[in-house]
Amino acid sequence: MLNPAELDRADHYFSQYGGATVFVARLLPVVRTFISLPAGIARMPFVKFQLYTFVGSWPWCFALAFAGLKLGETWDRNPVLRHVMHTLDGAVLVTLLVGAVLYGRHRWKDQTR
Repeated sequence: MLNPAELDRADHYFSQYGGATVFVARLLPVVRTFISLPAGIARMPFVKFQLYTFVGSWPWCFALAFAGLKLGETWDRNPVLRHVMHTLDGAVLVTLLVGAVLYGRHRWKDQTR
């Protein structure tokens, strides 16, 4: 769904800011899943990619594990906490669906012009 100009622009950006991009992307939900693809396309050195991946993933993994530890201590005793967390699940799902629809609509409009 990308045209050649967009791929060239992404490749140029990634060649300049690849390390910082991988580091920051590993801190962001959803983005962290897909950052490997542009890193591979841009032929980022594997060891460098692994280093930035580790350094960028560690704070996120630590924060999630710590939050899970603290939330898990009160999960069974606090029904409000469970309700809030399940509501957030729904909000994230709706946000992802709206984003996918908007992206698809944008791409469809570009292709029909």
